[in-house]
Amino acid sequence: MAELEVAKSTKKIYDTAQSREHNVLHKLKEIGMEIAIIIFAVSVSIAFHNWSEERHEQKEVKHFLLGIKKDLRSDIAKMQGDMEAYKNQKKFFGYIARIPNGQVASQDSIHLNRDFMFNFTGFNGNQGRYQGFKSSGKIGFIENEELQNDILDFYEEDVPLLITSTDFYKSQKLKYADFLFDHVQNYPDGNFLKMISSDPIKNRSKVYLSAVDQIIGNYTKCIQQMEKIVTKIDHEYKH
Repeated sequence: MAELEVAKSTKKIYDTAQSREHNVLHKLKEIGMEIAIIIFAVSVSIAFHNWSEERHEQKEVKHFLLGIKKDLRSDIAKMQGDMEAYKNQKKFFGYIARIPNGQVASQDSIHLNRDFMFNFTGFNGNQGRYQGFKSSGKIGFIENEELQNDILDFYEEDVPLLITSTDFYKSQKLKYADFLFDHVQNYPDGNFLKMISSDPIKNRSKVYLSAVDQIIGNYTKCIQQMEKIVTKIDHEYKH
């Protein structure tokens, strides 16, 4: 529509300029009016285009935010389960670290905590939606700057810090497992209880495997940040 008005006014300007029926002053008035019409039409067209584009961008933002709200709620449940696992590992390896010299671990305690001895716990959350939105350069479309910063802080700072701490723990647990597998004979009926009660295992349990307060703290911080983001998204899109 704007293109049609511009074309019509442009033709009229040309025709007016070529006309011999009117004096110069009249022509200037006619041409000035047509130029004003062109400017108005172009301005309206640009404004409409910008409005339409922004509307489309905010539709994408809404779809993204409601999507990561779902992702975050799922990840909160996973993280809460991970935290419980680390709390149980803290108790078990704390028990191993405190075994008196000359004594061996209780068979019942080993049996009850066998799931925590060699399993690894780490965050493997739903990051695909965030990474895709970020790589497309659309994070800046989120008009709520506080919400935008909270999302960036969570995925770019909190999650990497958590993963770094759990990866270090995993490396220490691998060394613990390697030591046991290298020294235990006839597992699990041989000298397993003696070796898991040995000084190298007790030392590693004390210094590394029961010292998970920082990891639990990182999980807690992530959960709090996720809950904060979910609350803000709910506020943005009240249903």
